[in-house]
Amino acid sequence: MAAYRHSAAGRAVLRSLVPVICPPEALALGDAIVEHMEPTIAASPVAIQRGMAVGLVLYDVSAVPRYVRRARSLTGDRAERYYAWWYDGPTPIHRQLARGIKQLMSLACYEQPEMMDRVGYRPGPWIAEVTHRRLTVYKDDVQRQAEQLVAPDPLRPGVRIVRTKDRR
Repeated sequence: MAAYRHSAAGRAVLRSLVPVICPPEALALGDAIVEHMEPTIAASPVAIQRGMAVGLVLYDVSAVPRYVRRARSLTGDRAERYYAWWYDGPTPIHRQLARGIKQLMSLACYEQPEMMDRVGYRPGPWIAEVTHRRLTVYKDDVQRQAEQLVAPDPLRPGVRIVRTKDRR
């Protein structure tokens, strides 16, 4: 089965929701945010992928009776009111789709390097510090575990584990 890809309509709807869901600082990152959502949705079960694809089209065309245009064409207050109507919608499907989009888009937004930097999220130095500390504190335990992994199996005498670097 092919990996999930946004349809043109789905991409347009998601792009139109960036100003509604994300902070103003993220507007320039709209395309990157929508792109980042794609692999996240692709990692979901097929039923969720199909539901999202159908839901985005339904969200788009359901604006026509109320606004005489598709949701992707709505801007400003009209776009926000329409999304809020779905978010507090008349059915669980409306509410779940709107909340799911918000969750995925918020995650994609704050995983953009520019947004991480803007909120002061810099995990690199902390990860390096913790890694160094753990390798220092647990050095002997790590070494013992590494040796145990390649030690002969007591339940299968005579079977020898060949490490990758020993094969050369």
